[in-house]
Amino acid sequence: MPDETPTIPAKCLRCKADLATPIVCEGCRTLYPAPQTADYFDLLNLERTYAIDEGKLTAAFRAITRNIHPDRVSSQPEEVRVLATRLSANINQAYTVLKDPIRRAGYMLELAGGPSAAKARDVPGNLLAEVMAMRERIEDAHARQDPAELANVRTTVRARRAETLAIIAQRADQLTDADESEKTEFRRLINSVKYFDNILAEVHADPLADDGDHNLD
Repeated sequence: MPDETPTIPAKCLRCKADLATPIVCEGCRTLYPAPQTADYFDLLNLERTYAIDEGKLTAAFRAITRNIHPDRVSSQPEEVRVLATRLSANINQAYTVLKDPIRRAGYMLELAGGPSAAKARDVPGNLLAEVMAMRERIEDAHARQDPAELANVRTTVRARRAETLAIIAQRADQLTDADESEKTEFRRLINSVKYFDNILAEVHADPLADDGDHNLD
């Protein structure tokens, strides 16, 4: 089993085949520890861009998973089995993060040196007042037993969520060249989506809004 290396190898050290991913050779199925310099995009052999092709993402994930699954190396020495388990966890985490638009945006921000959610919890300045107004509309709808108004609130929240995601998508690929204030504002945009999701989840579960529409997005 090759030793861990700080760089991403271009070829398999055993069979010299080109490596599509730095953690396994598709030719001889030799496993490699994930290089410290490899990010989630590297592990899945994807370009580092926000607009991911989900079909390519899923295909890459499945192809790699087949080669690193612990069951495939069950007869190998313990160190190989341990490595396969660790790599499976790595690739599952990479897939989970990159598949989700919000988690993907946060990950790209951290790769660019921006603040994590734990370090920056604030939101755009006008958002809290906006959310309060939305909740007041929900309360008024309940007071009047008005499902149409509740549906209108849901439409408004979905539109604001979509608008925020569009801004995130527009700015995500520019993070490397962004200054600190721009990265902080990007984190605020990411954080704001959680507020929209919370309202949508509440409306989704509200009996007054039970009109057969069970989509949160």
